[in-house]
Amino acid sequence: MIRLRATSRAWIAAALVCASCLGLTSCVANDSTTEIRLFLAQKPGPEDALPSALKAASDGLDAASSRFVGTTRDVSYFVSKYTDPQRGTPGFCLMVAKLPDGPSNSFCGSADGMWTSGSGTGGARVIESNDEVPEGWTRLSDFLIVNPDAKP
Repeated sequence: MIRLRATSRAWIAAALVCASCLGLTSCVANDSTTEIRLFLAQKPGPEDALPSALKAASDGLDAASSRFVGTTRDVSYFVSKYTDPQRGTPGFCLMVAKLPDGPSNSFCGSADGMWTSGSGTGGARVIESNDEVPEGWTRLSDFLIVNPDAKP
């Protein structure tokens, strides 16, 4: 029979409590980077094809990885994988367009604090899934809020 000291038993109990809590939360992270990675890992559909107006959004854009997030008032939102051509660091591109031939804008880089805004497209911001949505903005996904009326 193995005998454990009181401190060892306390650590084991604490580890079991932590493991139980993770099980109850389904081990789902709510940070924006994880949310975007999970979103991009989904099987692509025809709606995910990046419109030609957005394919030149940035050097380093992986257009084949693009996923359609949604549309609000004729403004469409996409995300894709991105690799910084200078540094080689991975990231994401957030692309916004008033399709088919309207204005577009994008931002590529780290998911933390990612946002873009432009005339005719309004604004889009990456947030964490448990963040509050400011007045005037709409949650389009777990990681994206949008406001077609936001000014640049």
